[in-house]
This record gives sequence, structure tokens and C-alpha cells, in this order.
Amino acid sequence: MLRYDKQTDIISLRGNRCFVSPRLSSSPNMADQPGKIRQSFESTILSLEKKRKSRIYVVVHNSRSERTHLCGPDFWTLYRNRGEFTGIETLEVLLHSPGGHADMAYRMARFFKSHCKRLHIIVPLTAKSAATLLALAGDRIYMGELADLGPLDVQITDELERGKRPFSPLDEFKSMEFLREYATEFLDYFAFALSQRGMSVKQALHEAIPAVSGMMGPLYSHIDPSKVGSFRRSLAEAEDYAVRLLKQCHNPLAEQLVEQLVWKYPVHDFVIDYPEAKELGLPVVRLEASHEKLLNNALLELVTNGLSYCGFVSAPPSTGKGGKKSGNKRVPTEIGGGKPEAA
Repeated sequence: MLRYDKQTDIISLRGNRCFVSPRLSSSPNMADQPGKIRQSFESTILSLEKKRKSRIYVVVHNSRSERTHLCGPDFWTLYRNRGEFTGIETLEVLLHSPGGHADMAYRMARFFKSHCKRLHIIVPLTAKSAATLLALAGDRIYMGELADLGPLDVQITDELERGKRPFSPLDEFKSMEFLREYATEFLDYFAFALSQRGMSVKQALHEAIPAVSGMMGPLYSHIDPSKVGSFRRSLAEAEDYAVRLLKQCHNPLAEQLVEQLVWKYPVHDFVIDYPEAKELGLPVVRLEASHEKLLNNALLELVTNGLSYCGFVSAPPSTGKGGKKSGNKRVPTEIGGGKPEAA
């Protein structure tokens, strides 16, 4: 039974809880809205499990709920549900997430991989950053028409110099890459210009090199080698995790693929859609249109109402004699909620 606490604006279901926004809780008729949305979502997942002949583990994050990204709570939910990972032929992970912590994504991916014969990742809409890392563990990655993955350059913070806004350590390397190309272009230009005035190549280079060095020196002086080393280690974390996951899937392009995902894209939010992922060499498959429609409708209900979801969906207990419910005791599934966006 759903229990609604009017004073705390909390709905609880068998020990789980979902925060209800003032908009939803202002009316008694609206108090059970998150519960209805949750039940509708679970019905969709159960029907898809039958159609796809698999078990589906859900990881859906929402920027307006308690679960906004891959982190500790997702891992501990998985830990509490580990008893349900027995005898699974095909495990599918429904993934909708902006990313999170690379170490948590890696631990979850390894766990999923070791508890089934086939691991499929379903991405109806988006799985960026650390969620992309998790997806690399899949023998297949099912992508919707508008689905996208993302680059694997980690995001870090430096509150002392850059504030709380995350940034990519790749920025430093891209800056140095630009300076190197800039210096080479100027060296070529000066050497060519001087040789055109009658100097030998040796004389032209002898004059051009000090000029370029004097121009580039002040720019390079702003680079802190210790920070560059720290940034390189940060990038290596996701890089090494990704190579390990791809090699576990026997992907022959593991190193080249990871180099592309970490180093070659210009921004962290770059869209890696189905054609791009296919070209990279990822094992992507088009999600069946009817399944995609069901999932997108169910996800839309969760997301627009500020809800997240993590865990398996269990079938509701059957009703036995005397109207009493019977069935196996289940491990609670985590669900979080938040405030819907203002209209």
C-alpha cells in the first residue's frame, strides 16, 4: 500500500520512498500520482521482459530527483539486489543517465557482466560519459533513433581556481596541442619568408627559431607540469577502465576505440549517435521501433515528473485464497523523486 505523509510530503512504498513536489501533493487526488507513474513504468518493463525474453535491470536518473547520476547509491542498490542475479541467460540494462563516477560505472559493469551469459545495454535516449563507460560492457548496445552516447574525458573540479563548475582535464592538453601547431605554423612561415629573401634554409631556421621561441615562451610559461601530470592521471582512469571492458567483450578495436572516445572529440557533450557509434566499432543495434515507443513513453512519464528508478522490476504478487496476496519476498527497488519543472 502507498502511504502518504502530508506533513513531510513523502510517499513510501514497502520501505521505499519518493519525494513529491508541492504541485503533486497540494491535492489529495494528486497524492498518489508518483505511485501510479511508477506502476505504469513497471508494467511496461515487465511486458518488455516477456517480449525480449530477458531480465531488465533499470538505471534511470533524473536531474530533479535524489538520483541525478551514477554514484554510490546506485552501487549499494545493486549490492542489495545481488541475490536476484541468479540463472540469468540474457541480462539487459535499461540505461538513461547523464553520467557520474567512472569507478562506480566500472564496478557495476563488471558485476553485470559476471552474472549473466549475455549482457545487453538498452539506451532509448541518452547515456553520456560514465554511462557510456558502463555501456561498453555490453555484448550489444541497443540504441533508439534519437539515442546518444558521449566521450569519455572525465570531468573534474578545481574550486580554488575555477570554481565549482566541472571541466575536462582534456582542455589543458588541447591547449598545448594548439600551441604546438601554432608554433610550427609560425616557424614554417618565418623560415619561408626569410628564405624568399635570399637566405639559405639553415640561415632562415637559425633566425626563425629564436623568434618563434620568444613569442611562444610566455604562453608556455603558464603551463604547470604538476597539473598536467594530475590531469593525465584523471584521463587515464576512464581510459583504462574502458579498455578493460572492451577486451572483456573481445572487441579487437579496444585501444583505437578508447583513444577516439577519450581524446578525439572536441567537447564533453559531443553527440555519438547510432551511425557514429557504428563507425567507431561499437556493437550497436537499432532498438525495435515498437519497444522504443513503449520505453520512451514510460521514460517521459518518469522524467517529466521528476522521478528516477534503479533496480529490477518484480511482478506484483498474485492473489491467493481469501484475497490474500502470495509471492516471494522481494528486495526493495530504489525510486527517487523531485520537483517538476515550473510550467
